[in-house]
Amino acid sequence: MDINNIFSNHKHFIKDGIFIFDENDDYASNFGHQWKDFQQVQIDSLNNNNISQKFLKRLIFNDENILKNKNILEIGCGAGRFTEYLIKHAKLCVSVDLSTAIFHNVSKGSKNLILVKADLLRLKNKFKFDIVICRGVIQHTPDPFLTIKLLHNFIDDNGSIFFDIYKMPKIGLLHPKYLIWRPLIQFFFTYEQLKKFLIKNIKLLLKIKKLVRKIFFNSHFISDCFIPVWSYEGKLTLTEELHNQWAILDTLDGLFAKFDKPKTNSKVLKFLKNNNFKVINNDKKNNIFQTKIK
Repeated sequence: MDINNIFSNHKHFIKDGIFIFDENDDYASNFGHQWKDFQQVQIDSLNNNNISQKFLKRLIFNDENILKNKNILEIGCGAGRFTEYLIKHAKLCVSVDLSTAIFHNVSKGSKNLILVKADLLRLKNKFKFDIVICRGVIQHTPDPFLTIKLLHNFIDDNGSIFFDIYKMPKIGLLHPKYLIWRPLIQFFFTYEQLKKFLIKNIKLLLKIKKLVRKIFFNSHFISDCFIPVWSYEGKLTLTEELHNQWAILDTLDGLFAKFDKPKTNSKVLKFLKNNNFKVINNDKKNNIFQTKIK
C-alpha cells in the first residue's frame, strides 16, 4: 500500500527503507540511544525465549486470532520486540516510532511491514486500521490522555485499540523513582555516563539489591528505595548475562525518559467514559485496556 494512502499531508523522505516524517527525535531521544545500544536484548527470536510474546498476548487478552489478516498500526515499535510477532498475523503492519530506535527494528524489510519515523501527536491519517497496538509508550508522551484520545482516530467503527500505561504507585509521585532518584541521577549523570557506570557495576548493584531485599523481608519496594536498578530476578527466566542487559536497559529507561506520567486504572477508565470510548476489556493489575469507538 502507498504510504500516501495511509497518512495525509506529511512531507517525508525515505532513509534505509523507512519513511521519515519527523527527523528529530524530540522527547523520545533517550529511547533511540537505548535501542542502538541494546537492540537485541528483548527480541525473542535472538534470545531463544518467548518473553515478548507473552507480553503481547497479555496486551491482547490472549486472543491472537484478533490479529489474523488484519491491518495493524503499532505505535512505539522500537527495535521490534512485538513487531516480529505482529507481522506473522497481519495483512499489513504499519509500525511507528519517533526515535531512531526504528532503524534497529528486527523485522525491517518484511513484505507486509511499513516502518514510519513519526510523532503520533502530529500524525494525520486517511486510512482506518482494524487494530492499534500501543505498549509501554503512553506514559512517555507529553500528555498521556491526549495520546489515548488520538489513538482512536486510527480505527474504524469495528476496530479495537490495545494499550497500557504505567500504573501510578500506591504512594503516587512520592515514590523514590520520581521524588529522589530521577532528579538526582539526572543532575549528576548524563545518559552516557550512567550507561558506562551500569555496565561496569551492574553485577555488584544487583547483588546489593538482592541482599537489601532479603534483609527487609523480601520487600521489592524497599530495595527499590535503596538501589534504583531494575531487577527481574524471580520474575523472568533469563541467563545471568541477559538479566544484566535487561537491568541496564530498563534502568536507563526508567531514569532518563523525558516524560514518565503514570495513571491509576480508575482515572483512565474515567477518561475513556467521559470521551465516549467503549471499554471491551480491562486488566486492572497491569493497567491494560482494550477499547473501541462507541
